[in-house]
Amino acid sequence: MTMRLPLKECYERRIQYFIDQFAIASESPSTEAIHDMRVGLKRLRTFFNLVGSIGPGFVAEEAFAPARKLFRAAGRLRNLHVLEAKAREAAVAASLELSEYYNWLKEADFREVRRFSRACRRFSRGFFASAWTTMEISFEDLAAAQVRNKVEARLFGLIREIKEERSMRRDVRRLHFLRTRTKEARYTLEILQECGLTGDDGARLDERLRDVHQSLGRWHDEEIVLGSLREFRKSRAAGPLVSFKSYLGFSRLTKAHKAENLASFEAGRAAFLAFLGRGYGRRVLRPHSPARQEPDDNQDQGRKIAG
Repeated sequence: MTMRLPLKECYERRIQYFIDQFAIASESPSTEAIHDMRVGLKRLRTFFNLVGSIGPGFVAEEAFAPARKLFRAAGRLRNLHVLEAKAREAAVAASLELSEYYNWLKEADFREVRRFSRACRRFSRGFFASAWTTMEISFEDLAAAQVRNKVEARLFGLIREIKEERSMRRDVRRLHFLRTRTKEARYTLEILQECGLTGDDGARLDERLRDVHQSLGRWHDEEIVLGSLREFRKSRAAGPLVSFKSYLGFSRLTKAHKAENLASFEAGRAAFLAFLGRGYGRRVLRPHSPARQEPDDNQDQGRKIAG
């Protein structure tokens, strides 16, 4: 089969980006380095999920398993970086005494850096090549038009899942679901853009998705802070804090920021749904060639839901 979409090139670019960021983060796990490396892994995981939606012979979760420990170790370290930054900002902005909490975080940071370093040493990037071999086999019985239809259907499926959450409650699990789905939809859209499949409204869709997931990302960071403060209080030995009022103030400030980010999310979600309501599906993707094969059932369903 001649596969017209440059999926292999997309894959190789994502591998190279990750390898470059991994080299930096494993040498010096700074906040920026850990963030960029995790972005590289998320983009690769999205690619795996996309291929898993194309060919039934490729199981994305199993194929990505060799990177999971590294991803989790980096995630724990990233959360600590967020907590340390939030504590420093609050201490300066509101003149709070949070040194006990900050020192507690630094101790955890030291442990997580060692854990991350072990994960880096054990990580082997050789699985990327073997994963691509399995991906190619999963494409063997598919025509080029079928591959394109399934790639597009994956994006529409993610959009449909996000859209159907418009009446949800403000439940932590549901907000987390939206946060991860909007991010994956953006990375999937990025692949379609690289394959030359997006039309006039592709960039606008990316903006709407970005506004939703970034506000939810900030909300999630405040959730992490509140959970960490509860853990800090439970882990402390008997004895008073230097300034109980400072921790009360930090908690109140965090909750206020959380509310602000939820409001931003609601505004972003409203703009996203309004965008969908204008029939974006007609211009997010480039029209197929008149000689193309008819779309399969999944693609047809995706277009109806998107439009």
